[in-house]
Amino acid sequence: MSKATGLHNNALDKKEQQKKKLENVDLKLEGRDLRWLEKVARAPHQEPWSVTILQFAWTAGPVTLMAAYFGYYFAYGVVMPLERAFYFLGYSVIAVALGVGYRLFHNMTHGRQQARDRISLLNLIDQIPELIYQVRDLGQVNMTEEQRRIHSAGILLRKLDLGPEWVSTAIEDLTGNQQLAKQAERIEIFRRAGLYNRMQDIIEEAREETDKAWTSLNENHPRTAEALKKRLNGVVARPHDGQKREPHFIERVLSAIEEGNENLMTLHDVEEILTLCFELICGREIAYLKIEYTGHWDLARALDKLEEERNDLRISRARVYSRLKALTTYLNNIGIPSEIGSGNGLSTHKLLAIATKSLDNLSLQVREARQLTLSSPQKKGAKKHLLTLTTKSQQLEKALQIYNESHRAYLKQGRDSLLLKRALKNWQKLSSKYQHQNNENLKRSLTISEQTIFLDDEDKAEVTQRIRQYLNESPDLSKAMLETLQADENSQQSSIQPDSEKRLTEARARDIAIEIATILDPYIHLHDPQIQRAIESANAISLANIEPGMTARTKAAWGEAMASAVEKNLAASAEKLAQNLIRYYRVPLSDQTINFLVKTYNASLERLQFIARYETPLSASYSLDNVSAMEVPQPKDNWQIDLYNAKKTITRLSLKGMA
Repeated sequence: MSKATGLHNNALDKKEQQKKKLENVDLKLEGRDLRWLEKVARAPHQEPWSVTILQFAWTAGPVTLMAAYFGYYFAYGVVMPLERAFYFLGYSVIAVALGVGYRLFHNMTHGRQQARDRISLLNLIDQIPELIYQVRDLGQVNMTEEQRRIHSAGILLRKLDLGPEWVSTAIEDLTGNQQLAKQAERIEIFRRAGLYNRMQDIIEEAREETDKAWTSLNENHPRTAEALKKRLNGVVARPHDGQKREPHFIERVLSAIEEGNENLMTLHDVEEILTLCFELICGREIAYLKIEYTGHWDLARALDKLEEERNDLRISRARVYSRLKALTTYLNNIGIPSEIGSGNGLSTHKLLAIATKSLDNLSLQVREARQLTLSSPQKKGAKKHLLTLTTKSQQLEKALQIYNESHRAYLKQGRDSLLLKRALKNWQKLSSKYQHQNNENLKRSLTISEQTIFLDDEDKAEVTQRIRQYLNESPDLSKAMLETLQADENSQQSSIQPDSEKRLTEARARDIAIEIATILDPYIHLHDPQIQRAIESANAISLANIEPGMTARTKAAWGEAMASAVEKNLAASAEKLAQNLIRYYRVPLSDQTINFLVKTYNASLERLQFIARYETPLSASYSLDNVSAMEVPQPKDNWQIDLYNAKKTITRLSLKGMA
């Protein structure tokens, strides 16, 4: 159970004790009356009752009386009789009484529910950052010490309010260069003091060492290398910029749900889905652009088909990347050595090369374990080697399953490309036909609309209720959360680590991500590829200012402030949309359209003019090679042979009774 639930139960126990005391002294009737009056007095109300009564009295009293008086005079030309004035006066009194009564009833029922919803939302806002930090720490469990050092330093460098000593520590951890770390500290000191010319002197002094450090990190840790370079150039991210999301994290989470394979998602994906949930319940609104067509039905259907096939091709390409990322993360987690940690920011080619090398290594381990099992003269030693062989063969089998998923996604990419060619050919044929008709202007029929992804107050209450119910119904998770919160509040004793059984596990973390994605889907349509692209292209809010152990209200204040601070940047979407107008829809970019995109969405004028001048309509005969040169080959024969031989050996020895 959560801490808030525990306090609630304690309060209930106290109330039960007080109730027994009242019954013992025979004050039942008075106690009932007092509880009802207390309920009325404590009912949520946004303004004093005197103001409410005056509002009703003014509206139903003088205003109604004057309206009736002048209305009667204009209609009949005489003053309203006195008995009718008394009628409206009585009506006013009854109206005021009914209005106040309804307001009181509303505050005692719906108003109380709103208050409970606010408390529940506050508790969830308190829990989610703690879960995010637990998942982030959990992701480092399977990393090597060097990978943890680089990963942690990258997180520090991306914090917004990092002090000079913190910057120095992170730079030294990344580079091992104390001189460069000292220069980074001085750069941060002068930046904070506003002495930018002196800061620039230090930047120039450290330029050569900065370039060396960036080059050594960029190959395997591009995001950390970027953060290092920015810090050593005196550039610090603003809250308005937010932070980049991990590409295709929603697709990986949904695929894990659909295929029942949690290994298809990484712990970083869990962190991303928790961050998305946190910013949505804090009031984040994510905007995106959409093209809509109004006109002939067959042309609209052809456009829908074109968009559907384009989305399918994007998903296929995303799945190739997602499966390879999940594979490299899995291989790293089971202890197969590689140069990367989380793999964030790496290209598909790099991920494939690392996965292939790691699978070669794992396959070799399986082969060696089998040879040791067969060659061991003693039964005790053979059992030990057999256990190792069983574990390694299961790991290789899971890894090959994920690799085969990436290979199938690559093959589906080719099929989706052919379907896109047909849809594009059909659309271009119909659009050319209608463009030559005098009564049809295709350009005017295409409309650019701005859409928004958000949760309204009612949605927030429902999402909060369902997530809180799930968290509270998981005893192990609730216990782990309670232990973490108590440890944060007693930071002077935080050197003692919580028991491993009470901490969040990888399986539980992935279950949380799956449940949250399932809960959010009906409200923001996560399964829609266009929604996925919109979310992933919009930077996430930064949680750098929210620290473990903060109070719930402090976290809520920071969350709401950061959610509203992130700038709505549709410039890149507008430029991509302009490119698609020419490439797919054969609509030229006029000066009027360019000015509209620049003025409305702050798109780059130079970029739009370049697109208008050099972009050409895509032909339906284009090749898949023009879309992506990425190829995922079939699994190597020796991987499958080693797995087959290992299974055969395990089965044979098991039948002999050795296992």
